[in-house]
Amino acid sequence: MWLPRKPSKLRLREAENARRNRQEIIKARSIGQISRRDLLKWGLMTGTGALMWKDGLNPFVRSAHASIPTGFPRSPLFGVLPFTQPMPRFDLLPRLPVTALVDRNGKPLPPTKEANTTLQLLDPKLPGVVAGDKGPIEGRPPGPIWAHQRFEQFPPQVAFQVTQEGAKTNTVYNPGVAPEHNSGINPATPIPVRVEDGKIFLK
Repeated sequence: MWLPRKPSKLRLREAENARRNRQEIIKARSIGQISRRDLLKWGLMTGTGALMWKDGLNPFVRSAHASIPTGFPRSPLFGVLPFTQPMPRFDLLPRLPVTALVDRNGKPLPPTKEANTTLQLLDPKLPGVVAGDKGPIEGRPPGPIWAHQRFEQFPPQVAFQVTQEGAKTNTVYNPGVAPEHNSGINPATPIPVRVEDGKIFLK
């Protein structure tokens, strides 16, 4: 395989890296460490038996960091129009003290290093839930392997109250940036939103 005349040092390093990768694969294949089926399963070989045309295996495939644009055709747009609606930034969530974290009964719920495995009563209004059913407080798996790292050295300092609910008109919009950084939207003006057939539109 030959590269163009006077390639950049980065292109030479990529080509050399691809050559080493190919040699490693060929060697492992020749001594039975891997099979052709393994290469197909890993996406490294095509159905015709050739190595995939990808960065790290072929010196002619440019990586994204080597050349912009990459040489590949642009993604098809299928008639999609440019942006026609302003895109508001997310609300700036109020910063609360950690002591503000409480459960549904008002009991303190401080952050823990490992997952909090205490079971709590589930809301019977949830689908499939009957009165008395219990569920976990958080989604992390239990055990030290999933614990927060350096929790004692960097304990939580700030809490955020976040809920999930249906779309509605936002009357307390606070993006935390000036209008020129937010599609020209004035934070002092509520953003009128209408919902039709599950789709959200700005009025």
